[in-house]
Amino acid sequence: MTFTYLLRYVDDPVATLRELARVLRPGGRLAALEFGIPRGPLYPLWLLHTRVGLPLLGRLFSARWSAVGAFLGPSIERFYRDHPQREIEGYWRDAGLCDVRSRHMSFGGAIVMTGTKGGVAEGPRAAEGSPRAGAWGYRRVERVSATPPSSGAAFYALRPGGWRDYWTLLHPPYTAWHLSYVVMGAAIAPYPDPRLVVGALLAFFLAVGIAAHSFDELQGRPLGTRIPSGILVVLGALALVGALALGLAATAIVGPAYLLFVVLGAALVLFYAFEVPLVHSDLGFALAWGGFPVLATAFAVGAAPVPSALVAFAASLVSLAQRRLSTPVRRIRRRAATVSGEIRYRDGAREPIEPRTIIASPEAALRLLWLAMVALAVGALLARWSGG
Repeated sequence: MTFTYLLRYVDDPVATLRELARVLRPGGRLAALEFGIPRGPLYPLWLLHTRVGLPLLGRLFSARWSAVGAFLGPSIERFYRDHPQREIEGYWRDAGLCDVRSRHMSFGGAIVMTGTKGGVAEGPRAAEGSPRAGAWGYRRVERVSATPPSSGAAFYALRPGGWRDYWTLLHPPYTAWHLSYVVMGAAIAPYPDPRLVVGALLAFFLAVGIAAHSFDELQGRPLGTRIPSGILVVLGALALVGALALGLAATAIVGPAYLLFVVLGAALVLFYAFEVPLVHSDLGFALAWGGFPVLATAFAVGAAPVPSALVAFAASLVSLAQRRLSTPVRRIRRRAATVSGEIRYRDGAREPIEPRTIIASPEAALRLLWLAMVALAVGALLARWSGG
């Protein structure tokens, strides 16, 4: 059974999918085609296409077709704001469909989804007389699996809606962790200027904590927030402008050479927002969010080059470790449909593999590490200021 562009036009997508699954025979497959929203650098082009191109193209035929063209883009964004793709996949599973898969096509402008009605195997009918064949001749399949945790896209994520979305958007532990590198860079200097330290903290908070995270949330809603896209764009733009203004103010104090750090910092935010592979790789992430804030702040406060480079190298390694710990956790929380299997020990004991057991250890390490990094950085800076 197939359907196209259906769920955007019904009041209750969950009930609609349940009804579709109900009339599907056991073992039957359901497939759907829907518009998607491209991610990365193609997103601005998609906005231009849906907000300007389609209405103008429709205008060539009639005012009504122009209205249809103007309706489509906002309709798609509104649908995915209310029903993020990962939640839609959950709707399919809740309707009794298994092996749910999503395939992004046309550079992300379209999404094809498929699923199979659970309880029986696909394919030809089971041989007659088989003790496991059902009344319709299909062989039953027992599935041992666990559904990934539904506690949010991250351990710090709150329930979607209202002010809680803005808290989640900030990635508070990771933003604080990132700002600890700014403090470390300041602590390298014999007596860092408090004005420059506070300015650097505020600039990096605006650039990373707000701008980068706002732009990133536009790319498929990885955190599942319900903040309107327009507000995310405004938040990101204003925060980036504020960070640039603070960077220019620091340049007036430090000297024109600091302008290089200001420009590079703005570029890193935009590269991250549009998912440029250079920054979204493990190494790129480590250098951009670990090493760069150390070097930028150390240069501003006049720290010696060699200690600055060593601390930046250490910060990059710690940031890389953070990435290695958080990536598998994100995959399970945000993308996994089911997790199945077990661990068999040599003494014969067995332990089921469940989502929570997989993510428990790395998340516990991440919770401890961000607190440790913040405490270490603040302690080092206070020691400098106290003359210790």
